[in-house]
Amino acid sequence: MGNTLGNTAAYSNPLRDSRDLRLPRVAGPCSLVIFGVTGDLAKRKLLPAVYDLANRGLLPAGFGLVGFGRRPWSNEEFANYAEEQVRAHCRTPFNESTWGHLRDSIRFVQGEFHDSEAFTRLSDTVSELDRDRGTRGNHAFYMAVPPRDFPVVSKQLAASGLSHSSEGAWRRVIIEKPFGHNLESAKELDRVVGEVFSPESVFRIDHYLGKETVQNLLALRFANMMFEPVWNANYVSHVQITMAEDLGIGGRAGYYDGIGAARDVIQNHLLQLMALTAMEEPVSFSASDLRAEKTKVLSAVHLPKDLALHTARGQYAEGWQGSEKVIGYLDEHGISPDSPTETYAAIRLDVAPRRWA
Repeated sequence: MGNTLGNTAAYSNPLRDSRDLRLPRVAGPCSLVIFGVTGDLAKRKLLPAVYDLANRGLLPAGFGLVGFGRRPWSNEEFANYAEEQVRAHCRTPFNESTWGHLRDSIRFVQGEFHDSEAFTRLSDTVSELDRDRGTRGNHAFYMAVPPRDFPVVSKQLAASGLSHSSEGAWRRVIIEKPFGHNLESAKELDRVVGEVFSPESVFRIDHYLGKETVQNLLALRFANMMFEPVWNANYVSHVQITMAEDLGIGGRAGYYDGIGAARDVIQNHLLQLMALTAMEEPVSFSASDLRAEKTKVLSAVHLPKDLALHTARGQYAEGWQGSEKVIGYLDEHGISPDSPTETYAAIRLDVAPRRWA
């Protein structure tokens, strides 16, 4: 009997091995605070994604969702807004029971990024979630805002104590692309954020990499003996990567103008796709090994000598999208009539590792 009890105490369920991905992994108690919650990214991606996680049973019972914005909303008004976006953009069937449970976790904090009192109210709100929803001090802050706002939000999180976690808990910050407008500004943003959060608490997100087709690209390449032997310059003349959208800027004028297509999608989404297409097989599919191979291939990229010949920029004009008449970029609300910001960009890149030389 003694041996049996001893063996039982030492037993561990093999299905709970961290290396076993057959069971869905449910997050621990936490909250998600979204800055820029009324923006296009939050409307079309973040709020529906939170609901889809809940609908798949992947959110913990102790969960809170907090929106931070300028609108004078109550919790109820924000929940109504969130429901509207979820119904319009969710990828799983809308379930009243799931939404009802998620709705109970929703809070809204009204304020400006420069308003210290607003961040005090935000601190009170996450403390309330710890007490009433059991989030246990674990809070993630999602910056779905333009890069110019990253520094002020980071400093406000530090000044209000929101960036500091207690023992056994965590605080994380998620930063959306584009991370600055050039190398110098990216380094400065990295320095500012690094003063507030430790490196392991900073998540720079390229949400495009979460697309199933993008993730399947590695399997298509390295697990498919039909393609891998001919995936090189001996059989491939060139590769063209096209990201085409059938919508305008919508309500993103404040974000998009001055950034443009090159910074919005080429220097992040499409460079990542190019790296996945051209890189060598990594030692493993861990983050560090994938990053190492991406770095290698990106370091082998050469710009064409005549950039004027091998690059293009443009703006969409008024016309028809299917059966609907649409306006041009310069006619969009919030866009200056003489704006030089491009909505179309193309560039040729030469890649010179041995596979493609």
